[in-house]
Amino acid sequence: MNQDIIKSKIKLLSENLIKLETNLPRNFEDFQKNDIIVSATERYFQIIVDAIIDCNQLLIEDNNLPISETYFNTFNILTNANMFPESLLNNLAYCVGTRNVIVHRYEQIQLKREYEDILKYIPLFKEYLKIISTNILL
Repeated sequence: MNQDIIKSKIKLLSENLIKLETNLPRNFEDFQKNDIIVSATERYFQIIVDAIIDCNQLLIEDNNLPISETYFNTFNILTNANMFPESLLNNLAYCVGTRNVIVHRYEQIQLKREYEDILKYIPLFKEYLKIISTNILL
């Protein structure tokens, strides 16, 4: 079992979620005018998504579920295994795309869309964290 590794990923997720919420300005205007804040929030977001993906992969391994070919599909596998609410994972899965755009700069992401996506995912990150902390790691 990968319980200790999952716990370390949960800690990483939790710590960076606090940093993200603490440093993310409450309005887009303040966000866009501070390059340091933009860079920091992008990094916190990446770390959070990476930690969630790692947890997903570890849960898949621990439960002998089919190995995923993509990060996005780890959410589908866990949904099919009924490990999390379907609505949560269906919505949260798309954070992988936002993470990839930020990290790899596949396209010139509009800063306003990035800001809105980060705001949208914060409550989903919190719900995932609560479920994995209380229901999965018993």
